[in-house]
Amino acid sequence: MEPRIMSLWEHENNERNKQNRTPLDMFQIGFSINDIYHYYIEEDYDFYMIFNGSQLKLIYSTLLKALENHPDKFGTGDAWNILDALYDVDIYQQYNDIKSYIEYLSDHACCYIVYKKGNDFESDILRIDLFRHVKPNEKDNSKYDFIGGLMHTLKHFSIEDKNLSTGKDIFNVFDIHHIIYLIAMEFRLREGSGKKFEAIQKLTNAIMKASFYKEENTGIFFLNTYFKNKSI
Repeated sequence: MEPRIMSLWEHENNERNKQNRTPLDMFQIGFSINDIYHYYIEEDYDFYMIFNGSQLKLIYSTLLKALENHPDKFGTGDAWNILDALYDVDIYQQYNDIKSYIEYLSDHACCYIVYKKGNDFESDILRIDLFRHVKPNEKDNSKYDFIGGLMHTLKHFSIEDKNLSTGKDIFNVFDIHHIIYLIAMEFRLREGSGKKFEAIQKLTNAIMKASFYKEENTGIFFLNTYFKNKSI
């Protein structure tokens, strides 16, 4: 993975230079063995979920604590409410202001999905960011949307009928890690060309749809969204 991630780091900073933004002075290359999950699909075919520690902590602790402490901030259609709730309960308040906190999460909190067939790792890598951007809602500029990544996806899911992000959809799962696992499983079903890829996945109670964006310079895929297309 290292040369691909280094290439992504270089590309990100090239884009930041074009936008007159401060380049990233750090980009995670190595990962703790405790943050890597290995799953077997069938004989000689398996995949790895490789987490940045910040994202792993968020899905197991911070987000659930924010939901418990600030239930009124979820399901409002405003990403800013979610970020405010996360910031209130997260140790990363060391950044002193919520803007720095948001920048940290968008730049660093992510998970990589890598498949292996036999002894060979496949060249395609999926990166699941916590979110790519936070931008004003196109229909209501008083509210903000998560663009891409896990927080955009979570608006379609719930735990015990409690919304996990900005949306009001009720589609219960037992934990957030399982959603990432399902996205990883659906990644191998993708079809498309150029920058746009989609996949359909049949679960026991629903047909799921995912969409991915392929960054042309590095060949790394990014998650746009994942949601229930219809019930079974």
